[in-house]
Amino acid sequence: MTACFIADVRRLGNIDRGPSSVARLFVDSYGLQALFAYRLGRWLLRAARRPYLWPVLPVLWPIYYLLSRCVRVAYDIRLELSADIGPGFYIGHFGDVQVRGCRIGADCSIGHFTHIGPAATGPGPVIGDRVWIGVHAQIVGSHRIGSDATVGAASVIQGDIPAGVLCLGNPARLVRRNYDNRLMLGLEDVAQSSDAVS
Repeated sequence: MTACFIADVRRLGNIDRGPSSVARLFVDSYGLQALFAYRLGRWLLRAARRPYLWPVLPVLWPIYYLLSRCVRVAYDIRLELSADIGPGFYIGHFGDVQVRGCRIGADCSIGHFTHIGPAATGPGPVIGDRVWIGVHAQIVGSHRIGSDATVGAASVIQGDIPAGVLCLGNPARLVRRNYDNRLMLGLEDVAQSSDAVS
């Protein structure tokens, strides 16, 4: 839980400035508050398989429930524990964010009014690393989104998306290959360092 949450916080800013800067980021970011509740819930699921942690479960489960309910009611962000969300996740804004029954890689970003999850039957989507998903996007079903892909705003995914492409529309179609989304993800220092090497 701790390593993943630290990666989530790092996506928002420099946490090396001390606890006060982390506290400020936490207060100002609705998405980070939702991620804290989600990370706690996922840790509790893992802790249930370790008998030496059982004494803390009756205390922490109600705290998780209260935090997750507050996030849902206040911000309408629903990060279900059935989702496996990698470290460095970023939620751009609050309002009708639903993530469930899926697997999401590291350093991904989503906007508000975004739905990611399984269809009525079958498994949910599998999303690679460093994927940017725009506002009002829908990824529902057992689709695979390759790493470094970009799903444009209001796009509806109805099939697999290759790595490193830009897709747009309803249904989403491939618009551009070798699309660099590092600046959109806020990973510009990664982009600058790789450009310096090449």
